Amino acid sequence: MSEELKKVFLHNFHKNNHAKFIPFAGFSMPINYQKGILNEHLQVRESAGLFDVSHMGQILISIDEKNTISLSKFIPLDFDKINFNRCYYSFLLNNDGGIIDDLIISKIKYQQKDFFYIVYNASRKKNDEEIFINHLNDYILLTNNSLLAIQGPNSEKIINFIDESKNLFFMQTNTSNFLNKEIIISRTGYTGEDGFEISVPNDVSNQFIEILLENSLIKLCGLGARDSLRIEAGLSLYGNELNEKITPIEASLTWSLHKSRLNDESLNGNKILFNQLNGEIKNLKVGLKSISRTMLRSNTKIYNIDKNQIGYISSGTFSPILGSSIGIGYINKSEINNKIYILIRNNWEELSIVSLPFIQNRYKRGG
Repeated sequence: MSEELKKVFLHNFHKNNHAKFIPFAGFSMPINYQKGILNEHLQVRESAGLFDVSHMGQILISIDEKNTISLSKFIPLDFDKINFNRCYYSFLLNNDGGIIDDLIISKIKYQQKDFFYIVYNASRKKNDEEIFINHLNDYILLTNNSLLAIQGPNSEKIINFIDESKNLFFMQTNTSNFLNKEIIISRTGYTGEDGFEISVPNDVSNQFIEILLENSLIKLCGLGARDSLRIEAGLSLYGNELNEKITPIEASLTWSLHKSRLNDESLNGNKILFNQLNGEIKNLKVGLKSISRTMLRSNTKIYNIDKNQIGYISSGTFSPILGSSIGIGYINKSEINNKIYILIRNNWEELSIVSLPFIQNRYKRGG
């Protein structure tokens, strides 16, 4: 007997707004609303979209010596250099440097106390929380908070009723108040557009979402558009581009590592990462584009001109902006300048290797 799907706090709100639901990471989640994925994708690129991503995990971790030492075993950041109100993209790493999960970590003051605030993937909650429970001594799982994402070029116009939003640049965060409840607002997202992600206590989340939707510049969007948007933006998804056998360096995410940690033996997999940083890497993450109009799909094998497998497609979608089928995948480093192919219904289709992202990001940087 299959386990019953969990529902986010705002499930009935989405149902009343004609959401189409799918199972995702153990939750019943909106994949799209009445106008469909294509319209929602363009809504985000042209104006703004509102996503409920409350299925994701949120945790507040007290900042003390034991917790910092424990986190630094798994997370490749120099915790002495983490600044307040700054967001960092990072990972939980296993002993081989493989990615247990990717996450956003920030250092904030919440309810007058200093915390690390981490947002992590719904599909990896069990794995991540096992680490947190076994290694940390003082933390709060934010199970009573919704997580809402506003994405698109008009995002800052829509969220400007929260004063603290006006002073944030990309990858910055702060706390604020809404109806006498403390919220966490971060200028982050998963679409390549400017945007904000807001952690809101459930008991005021309906009021919060209703205020947002009073603005005609924003529309509800589901996970379908979120996926096509993140592929256009060249962003990785756990379970597709990332897993426990792939390191951040193999995933072309070296920029997110604090290099000083690679000499630190207390970090999981530090020697493997150090060696990879100095050239010992076999596969590369690449952007892929269909020369024909063939849809690129995850788990499709990639071959060289001799018809030997040299990689695979990890994610694929149709790009409404480019008008073509695009994907992300891994190929053998030695084949990077050679022709590559996929086999579709007994026909060999050539793919182009292109740089990521497919479209230029529009984050509001500075500060």
